[in-house]
Amino acid sequence: MKRTLLFLTLFLSISVFACKCNEPTIKSSFESADFVFIGEVYDVNTTYKTGYMEVENALSRVKIDQIYKAPGDNFKSTEVTFFGQQFNSCDLMFRTKGKYLIFAYIEPDTTFFYSSHCLATKILSQVSASDYQLLEDLQKEYIKEMNAEIPEDYVYSIELRSPDKIINDLKFQNKQALAENKNLKIYLILLAVLLFISLIVLVLKLLRKKKNL
Repeated sequence: MKRTLLFLTLFLSISVFACKCNEPTIKSSFESADFVFIGEVYDVNTTYKTGYMEVENALSRVKIDQIYKAPGDNFKSTEVTFFGQQFNSCDLMFRTKGKYLIFAYIEPDTTFFYSSHCLATKILSQVSASDYQLLEDLQKEYIKEMNAEIPEDYVYSIELRSPDKIINDLKFQNKQALAENKNLKIYLILLAVLLFISLIVLVLKLLRKKKNL
């Protein structure tokens, strides 16, 4: 009995902390992320633990090759550090060195960057020619928007653009829930229409049978 309760507790815990989001796209990820670039993960450290339930953390050093969307007008770094936690199921933890297309957020409290399974971060070999073209188009559109007239009292703030991980994860999950609810509503409306049509057809058939009798 105790083993069963323990199993159920662990199962429910995993379900609660599971990251929930649909397959991310290049476009949605570009719009959501603070930083979009191609970079080389050249150093990965996953050897240390938090001390809490032996949860793994990951620190990854990434050299920046090409930027499509910068996190700020004065961003001049040539490399950045990514931090990921196993405890946060949405965190994408770089465990393999290599070149990646990376969509990232800034963690204001630590100034580390982090990516998410709800973003379209992928190893560079998986990026297609159409993906590159889309990135260039999105970059042009983004630069055009940034060059638009800005109010005189505007103050750039990383903290305003970059909420913490929990808020970002909740935003993704809320967005997905809204999309799912919209699809469910459409499905229910179509189902109701089909049932209504079926009912009319059935009533007409019954009326014809009565007339024939």
